[in-house]
Amino acid sequence: MKPILPKRSLKTSFVGLIMGLTIAGVSMLKAAPLVTDETIKTQKSLTETYQLKNKIPVIIRRSDDSELFQILVQYNRGLKDLPKGRKALNEWIFMALPSASKTYSKESVFKLTSKYDLDLACSGGVEVSYCSLGTINDAVDEAIPLFASLIKEPLFSEEDVKLSKERMSARLKNVPSDPNQYVNDVVNTVFYPEGYPYRLNHDESLAELEKLSRDDVAKGYEQLLSSTGLSIVVVTSLPSAKVVAQLEKYFADIPTKQVPSVLVTPPVFDPKKSYHFVDRDVPTAFIRMKLNAPEAKSQDAYASQLFYEILSKELSEEIRTKRSLSYAVHAMTIQYSAGIGIINVSTSKPKETFEAIDHVIQTIKTQVYSQEELEEFKNIFATGYYLTQETHSSLALALSRSLYYFGDATRHYELPRKLDLVKPADITRMANQLLVNPRVGVIFKKSAYKDSWATDFIAKHQKVAGKN
Repeated sequence: MKPILPKRSLKTSFVGLIMGLTIAGVSMLKAAPLVTDETIKTQKSLTETYQLKNKIPVIIRRSDDSELFQILVQYNRGLKDLPKGRKALNEWIFMALPSASKTYSKESVFKLTSKYDLDLACSGGVEVSYCSLGTINDAVDEAIPLFASLIKEPLFSEEDVKLSKERMSARLKNVPSDPNQYVNDVVNTVFYPEGYPYRLNHDESLAELEKLSRDDVAKGYEQLLSSTGLSIVVVTSLPSAKVVAQLEKYFADIPTKQVPSVLVTPPVFDPKKSYHFVDRDVPTAFIRMKLNAPEAKSQDAYASQLFYEILSKELSEEIRTKRSLSYAVHAMTIQYSAGIGIINVSTSKPKETFEAIDHVIQTIKTQVYSQEELEEFKNIFATGYYLTQETHSSLALALSRSLYYFGDATRHYELPRKLDLVKPADITRMANQLLVNPRVGVIFKKSAYKDSWATDFIAKHQKVAGKN
C-alpha cells in the first residue's frame, strides 16, 4: 500500500515530549516512564468518538492551534478480501476514484483542488483502504461535499479508468528493472503460497489487469461500498458539533451492511519452497528474507517492534560498520492480521553477508541487554515512532489503524506505556521465537554465486516442529 503523503504538518505534544527526552538522554528514562499518565490522558481527551445515523464511527482529534483540516475515510477492506483474478482491482479502483464524480466533473474537481490546494488522495491497501482530504478550515464547506461525492458516487469514466490502468501497468512493468524493489516479489513467491490473501506479485497483477475492464472497476467499487465497514477520522480545530453536522449531512446515507472479512493465518513454512534465486547480471546481490512475526493484535506486538529495531541496529553494526559488506542493510516488521519480519541487504559479497547475518542471529539469541541499553533503544524507537505522527494525515492514519485493529482509536496513544513493560528478557525471547524458518529471495549473477550460501543458512535456522 502506498502511504498517503500530506503536504501540511502538525506537531503533536507527544513529538515534543519524546524529542525532549532524546535530548535530555537516557538517564531521565531510568527514573520515569517514556510518557507520563497525564500526557496520555491529555491526548485521549483531545480525541472524541461519535457515530453517524448509519452507524459509521467518527473520530475527531482536536488540534486547537491549527487552521488545517484533515479527513480520512477508511474502508475495512483491502486486496486480501478479493479473490485471485480480481486482486488487482483494489489498487486500480482507488487510483481512478478521486478523478471525478457524477456530481463533480473532472474540471470541477481540478478547479476546487487548485483553488484551495486540496491534498486529495486515495490508496488501496493490503487489509484496509483509504481516501483522504487535507485542506484549510475556510474551505471545509466546499471541500466536504466534493469529498463525499467522490466517495459515494465516483464517475469512473472510460478515460479516467483507462489512464489509471495505463499508469498502473507502467509501474508494474518497471518493477523488474529495479532489483531493490523486485527482490520483494522474488521472496514473496516462497513466503506466500499460491492463493494466500496477501499475495499479489507484479506479474500476477499485470495478468489480472489484462482480463479486467472498466465495468469491473465500477461494479467492484459499488460492491465494496455497500458491503464494507467504514470509519471516518478528522483532525481539526473546528467545533466538533459543526464537523459532525457536516458528516451527518453528507455521509449518513451510505449503506453499512458489512460482509465478514477474509480470515488470515500466518503463512506455513515449507523447507522445499523457502528459497528463490533470480539470475541477473548485476554487480550487487539483493537479498531479502521474510519470517513470520506477531500480528497487530498480539500481546507481543510492541516487544517485536522494539526487537526489530534492535535487530536492525545490530545488523548495521556488524555488516556495515565492522565488516564493510554493505551500506544498505536493515530489519523491520509489518503488523497486519498476520505479522511479517523482514531482513534486507544489498551487497557485492553475498557469501560473507550470509555469514554475518548468521553471526548476528546467533549472538542476539543469547545476548541479554542491560536495562540501560534497552531504555536507550526504547527512547530511539519512541522518537522515530512519534516523528511519523507529526502531520494531520499521518495522525489520522494512525488513529484509523488503531480503530480497525482494536476497536478503539485511543489505543494508539498507549504505545509508550506498552514499551515501558518490555523487559530485556522479552528481547531474548523474541530473538529465539522469531528468527526461525526464514524464506529467502536473492537477485544476483549466477556465475558469482552459490545457492548453498542461502540454502545452508535456511537449514541452519529451520525450526523443527516440536523442538526449540
